[in-house]
Amino acid sequence: MIAHFLRVFGLLLLLASLSGCRQDGKGKVDKFYTEKGEWDSARIPFIKPYEAVIYDRKYNWIMGLQALEGGDSSFSNIKSATVQDGFILAHTGSTLLMGVEVKESWWIVSPSLKIEKGFTDHLQYLAYLKKLGFKNEPKLHTMDIIANYYEDHDTMNWSALD
Repeated sequence: MIAHFLRVFGLLLLLASLSGCRQDGKGKVDKFYTEKGEWDSARIPFIKPYEAVIYDRKYNWIMGLQALEGGDSSFSNIKSATVQDGFILAHTGSTLLMGVEVKESWWIVSPSLKIEKGFTDHLQYLAYLKKLGFKNEPKLHTMDIIANYYEDHDTMNWSALD
């Protein structure tokens, strides 16, 4: 009788502990942050809906924009980037900025604040960061480091790159 009671109690305890392990969607990660891209084009998620996609040898990584207020629809040749405090920050080699080819550019993108700004002058970029509340210039990581981290971890943890 006691053995039967212990088996039933053990079974109930096991069922109760397993019920806490069920997936009910609360811990799910949006596929945007875990999908690697198509077989011929890798991708790195920044902040939804912004992502970097490998384009070709000449332009390397490219990021599409929402073209807020009639601005640029993308920028290419991304050399380094990061995501910090809800902002996507990027540095490029030669690319187009407002339809003009530039030697390099720095970008600040915030989906929540509806900001998509590109700068050809590093000091203007820093001044705008300061205006947004950044005390120091955030460290940007090369796209190779970012891509390798994403490949190894299946999701991005930007603070782990520091």
